[in-house]
Amino acid sequence: RTPRAVRAPPISTNSPGGMADALSVGDKLRAEYGDGELYAAEVLAVSTSKKRASAPVKVHFTGYGVEEDAWLPLSSLRSRKLPKVRNEAISTSSTPTAPTKGMSAFEKGMQVRVLAEGKRYRATIMEVSTSKKRSSAPVKVHFEGYTADSDEWVTLDRIASKATGTKSQAQPKAKAKLRPKAAAADGDAANAADGDREAVDELVSAAWVIPVETEGALQNHSVAVRDGKIVDILPTSEAAKKYKAKRATKLPESALMPGFVNAHTHTPMVYLRGVSDDIGLREWLEGTIWPLEFKFVEPGFVKDGAKLAIAEMIMGGVTCFNDMYWFPEEVAEAVVQTGIRAAIGIIAIEFPFGSYGKGPDEYLAKGESTREQFKSESRVSWTVSLHAPYTCSDATLEKGGALSARLDVPLHIHLHETAEEVEDSKTGNKDSKSCHLSQEKCTPLANLKRLGLVNRRLMAVHMNHLTDEDITMLAEAQANVVHCPASGLKLASGFCRVADLTKAGVNVALGTDGASSNNTLDMIAEMKLAAILAKAVAKDASAVPAQTALRMATLNGAKALGLDKVTGSLAVGKDADMIAVGFPGPSTWPAPTVPPGDAGFDPVTHIVYSSTRDQVTDVWVQGRRLMQRRRVSSFKVGDVRKAAMSWGEKITAALAEMRAKAT
Repeated sequence: RTPRAVRAPPISTNSPGGMADALSVGDKLRAEYGDGELYAAEVLAVSTSKKRASAPVKVHFTGYGVEEDAWLPLSSLRSRKLPKVRNEAISTSSTPTAPTKGMSAFEKGMQVRVLAEGKRYRATIMEVSTSKKRSSAPVKVHFEGYTADSDEWVTLDRIASKATGTKSQAQPKAKAKLRPKAAAADGDAANAADGDREAVDELVSAAWVIPVETEGALQNHSVAVRDGKIVDILPTSEAAKKYKAKRATKLPESALMPGFVNAHTHTPMVYLRGVSDDIGLREWLEGTIWPLEFKFVEPGFVKDGAKLAIAEMIMGGVTCFNDMYWFPEEVAEAVVQTGIRAAIGIIAIEFPFGSYGKGPDEYLAKGESTREQFKSESRVSWTVSLHAPYTCSDATLEKGGALSARLDVPLHIHLHETAEEVEDSKTGNKDSKSCHLSQEKCTPLANLKRLGLVNRRLMAVHMNHLTDEDITMLAEAQANVVHCPASGLKLASGFCRVADLTKAGVNVALGTDGASSNNTLDMIAEMKLAAILAKAVAKDASAVPAQTALRMATLNGAKALGLDKVTGSLAVGKDADMIAVGFPGPSTWPAPTVPPGDAGFDPVTHIVYSSTRDQVTDVWVQGRRLMQRRRVSSFKVGDVRKAAMSWGEKITAALAEMRAKAT
């Protein structure tokens, strides 16, 4: 391997012997492996051999298999034990020198041959950089016949072309699978003959495959993907014999499972996290959130906020979310651009809201038009999202219900969130802002039943205050409940009877709610909280076991959205919406050893009770990898951060102005 360009000052390139005095086997550090990014690693060996002078340190990348262990050059290592070089280039006798002809000989689009794994491959130059950061590897190439994941910045000495005056080695007759050096867990699919093997796009092999479609976990299994869909799930020992993969990914210390489905959120509200904490729902909503939204909600705010939320969700293993917010066309566009999947709400509320519109009829018409605009996008689906009974009249509820039936999409609504909403609606207390807008003196759920809206399409969010009769009604109607435990606890809104709902056969999904009332979009945290809170509410430690909580966070959400034939579990014929969860650290040791139900350490309980979202290493949607090794690859997160900082400054100024007026 050749020393690569780095994004931070390199360490001192003293002799291997001097460096060996500084590093020891077992030291923790960060190491770069070809893509310009730094990864957690551990020193396995330090060599003083002349043969290893150019790459004297062997490391193991945390969370990845031993086949990814690598001898690396000094320029690829970062450790507090090693001094940094100040404003000077790497200079060691072992560093390969560039060809005598300069970079001016190369240009974008030029056809060349590039040395990789001891062989030369046809490639096209994509970019030539004169940046100091790219001084050691200034040419970016795309290897013919391989995906963009294999694109690489390379040193000049690896390039052969007429421009450099060097001769290219003969092209091998049987070209081996090129291993993208940015992919820590990729490798050859097999060494077997290609004759009888079936072609697939990717073969992902893991220590555990957790289908969710069926309970339990499959040890040492692989998932074969073609054209964005799962075509097989089989033992890894058989996979390489049966399939020839364009790309093979090995995850020997991880579990492969369906991505999480965040069944209720308001994505742009990530910009309002932390601005109004430790107060109740009405004061939170009317005192801070709505005034800020009236001031700031416009297309740019929504799209930028949606992208920030999507970045957070992808990094937490969410592959699908259900959104309720203004300017749904901007959220839909963000979904298309980032590669995630979403159900987006055709939103309605009784009063004018910012610049989006004047009332419910206009909102519903705009939303339906937006749905038509994005009808060709396979990753975008829709709901009718009516805000709440205390903000929507009976007429609006009926119109929304009719639209939901005509389009055959879910009816998504906040319902029975607080005790005040339920009790004040029953008594008809119109002095209360929590009372539903109906003239009927009954619970909001009973009113929806009267209007014919309690059916299989209903997605009732929160449902913190339910009677036995309510639960029976929901079960008989095959309605869906979306439980948001963190938001409900933070706003002290109440406790959902999850165990009783699931026992009755109600489909219960999980959502984070918006980040302004949670304050994260962390589905692993939500899943654990849902499981342990349900036990306390039911006073039964066996209530909502880990497998049930995992299903609530994945397949149940897809079912509530009408997407369970497409996503939510790993099954042949479904879209390859998958995530890899590693077990790299002390919190998950001893690592899983047996399937659920056997005597030993269970991967499902490890994920539900012991894991965090930072253990999600890789994410796929429709077979496209959106994150690899904790690095989001489908869009530029740096641009998202810049936008967040800019909106943050504006919101901070507005909050100061609001506080000044209040005093």
